[in-house]
Amino acid sequence: MQGSACIRVTGPLELDRCYRILGVRSDADLPEIKAAFRRLAREFHPDRNKSPGAEEKFNELTEAYSTIVSSYGLPITADTGAHRGSNSEEFKGKLDFTIFTDKEVVHSVSPKLFEEEIRKRFNPSLDPGISCKVDKTWFEIGVETSGKMPIFGSRMGKRKSLIEWYKGPDGTDRWKSTTWDAFWEYVRTYAAQAIL
Repeated sequence: MQGSACIRVTGPLELDRCYRILGVRSDADLPEIKAAFRRLAREFHPDRNKSPGAEEKFNELTEAYSTIVSSYGLPITADTGAHRGSNSEEFKGKLDFTIFTDKEVVHSVSPKLFEEEIRKRFNPSLDPGISCKVDKTWFEIGVETSGKMPIFGSRMGKRKSLIEWYKGPDGTDRWKSTTWDAFWEYVRTYAAQAIL
């Protein structure tokens, strides 16, 4: 059976089992989950692995991945049966990025279109307060101020800036100003690593 499949989570125990199947923590983010799935799916894909049980393991991995991603409210397009030729979206090398305005929206595109698609949705012409997550890093359009913290969501006559959020050694959220050139280099490097 080929086509779209949305697998719904029926309970927390099933979801926990899915994380265990993929070998990731239950608090793993989507890029971590996707990376684990890709690594294991390549290992057990029946076109590459002819050992007994490889196809069954591959199907179990695909179902676990679909269940986890569905729990985020995202639709899953997967080749759930005859997988020869690998029609699964995961094998087409899609990369995720998240844009947050008034709600969080995850976009999944090919590495070749990654930068172009981000430029459409996150660029210097947009208002402060809009954020973009690439890999595990959040970037936010802010406003330059003379104070310690940037002002988000309101221009107040100040010049817009780009802020990079990261975790400090103590686990707290921290920020630093960055440039759009540095952001685009980060985007290109992330997309290039996915192609390799």
